[in-house]
Amino acid sequence: MCRVLVYGGHRLPIENLLYKPSSSLVHQVTDPQQLGVLNLGGFGLEAWDPLSTDPGRPWRYRSTTLPTYDENLRHLAAKLEATTVLAHVRGIPYDVRDGDFGPQNLHPFRYPGYRWSMAHNGFLRGFSDYRQDLMTVLRPEVAAEVRGTTDSEAIYALVMSQLEDPTRAEDLDELVEALVKGLRLLRRLRVAHGQDISSSVNLFFTNGRDTVATRFAFDFGRYPLEVAGEIAPTTIRYLSLWYTLGERFEEVDGSWCMTGDPDSTTSSIIASEPLTLDRTGWTEVPEYTVLTVRAAVDRHDVNTLPLDA
Repeated sequence: MCRVLVYGGHRLPIENLLYKPSSSLVHQVTDPQQLGVLNLGGFGLEAWDPLSTDPGRPWRYRSTTLPTYDENLRHLAAKLEATTVLAHVRGIPYDVRDGDFGPQNLHPFRYPGYRWSMAHNGFLRGFSDYRQDLMTVLRPEVAAEVRGTTDSEAIYALVMSQLEDPTRAEDLDELVEALVKGLRLLRRLRVAHGQDISSSVNLFFTNGRDTVATRFAFDFGRYPLEVAGEIAPTTIRYLSLWYTLGERFEEVDGSWCMTGDPDSTTSSIIASEPLTLDRTGWTEVPEYTVLTVRAAVDRHDVNTLPLDA
């Protein structure tokens, strides 16, 4: 059911997030600690580096190859540094007959010239029933950018359609407002099509500076009975979201942690689950919450808000 992280802060080697910690994102492909589902559907990454050419535009890496065995990714992650990283490992049921398994459906999503990138941890039940109706409420110029078939990209396009100009929108508060509007439109579509089964919508947005993340689900507590008469574990659990704050994410005495004063935060990690087996220093985000990180030169302003959508 996917695992995601977004880092913002001091420049660091990307391998410090993907490979080195005891429960790093690549470890979570085959050994996630908080959800018993393998994440074998591919990997995607966007990273911002102020020292690179055109620093406002992230560099992107996507591959349907498992990152566990991707030597190209391993070497790049050891060499490249970034101040913001949005990374995603995809967990989907594999069916070779299904076009869903392909590079066009890998996260993060970011259309050419748009300011915000997004990754999704979750699944919209019955999405195929109302996908066409959702496409009709997108702004035409946004709909024209849609390339994949996933519920995740549709959510991204829906939120971008609520912005006055997604190629210029930089304000964090404007993004939060667009996010809430998009989720409310999505709820109305679900109601119109009689869809009331629990659906998780944990979202991660960043523009390379600020971050917005949600821990949210539609109709949590309503479950379908699967073929075997059991409830799928990805449906019965409210998908997790965690964060850690400090000044630097680094190795101390053989263990990775955020060091420095959390009250003087200049670095943050938001993730589907902690990147370390030791959860000390990590905080779980409450259900139905928006978490925002507004970056300034001397500190990050971190807030949590109730999400009423």
